[in-house]
Amino acid sequence: MVEFFVLATLAVVALSVVAIVGFVFFLVKMVLWVVFFPLKLVLWTVFFPLRLVFKLLWLPVGLAFGALGVIGLPLLFLGVGGFLIFGLLAAIIGLLIPAIPFVLLGLLLWSVFGRSTATV
Repeated sequence: MVEFFVLATLAVVALSVVAIVGFVFFLVKMVLWVVFFPLKLVLWTVFFPLRLVFKLLWLPVGLAFGALGVIGLPLLFLGVGGFLIFGLLAAIIGLLIPAIPFVLLGLLLWSVFGRSTATV
């Protein structure tokens, strides 16, 4: 009978030691979490756009090897190509519109100071 009490006491002591060690690990984990969470948050906000860009760049390859890649990849390339052509045209127009007053001034000066026509 005494052996059972001793065994129960050993079990309670072992569980107490395990609880203390677990609580110590829990405290260490909480301290490390509090210390490194702001760093993790800063790194996440810095690298999330890069991860998003890399995933978007990987999208055509994923579509090409997927089941819908045969249809989706040409449509994606058409969409991206149209977007790039539209952007190129918008950039050209955006560069040419501010030059219009200078072109008109040059035409005006050419008409005023240019050669006069020969009179007979």
